[in-house]
Amino acid sequence: MVLLNPPGLLPADTLPHWLYAHAVDQALTGRGIPPGSVRVERAFHPHEVTMYLVLDWDVSRCAGLGGIRLSWQDDTGWSHALLRVNGSALPRGPVTALHRLFAAPEAVAEVADSLVTRRGTAYDGDQCREWEGAHEVRTAIDAFRRATSACAGLGS
Repeated sequence: MVLLNPPGLLPADTLPHWLYAHAVDQALTGRGIPPGSVRVERAFHPHEVTMYLVLDWDVSRCAGLGGIRLSWQDDTGWSHALLRVNGSALPRGPVTALHRLFAAPEAVAEVADSLVTRRGTAYDGDQCREWEGAHEVRTAIDAFRRATSACAGLGS
């Protein structure tokens, strides 16, 4: 499975982090572990806009008794949760191996592979580097936030 371009009903220009989502999806697909469910969205809060990605692997794709969810937010980075068979999620916290806000997609794929196939027993974050496209996406997110704030009267 490869992400649609643009994804779903939202135009790509309203998802300034789309380039990062696409790079992560390509790295996961290249490693042979594409997620079964992908969400690339943004959430509007009273004084800010948060960009996020949610990648899910259900129990049929994972070792162990449940699925895995990897989540990314542009202000906090990567975290993960265990997905129970009943559909609920058990948060496990930040993924320390992906300590960079825009961790390299190959590092994300390595961690995802470890979580999905071995339940996270063999990943190491010492060599996690920032994705080379991070500056471009940060700039796009900042521009989107400024435009959104100006239109909605946020930040005043």
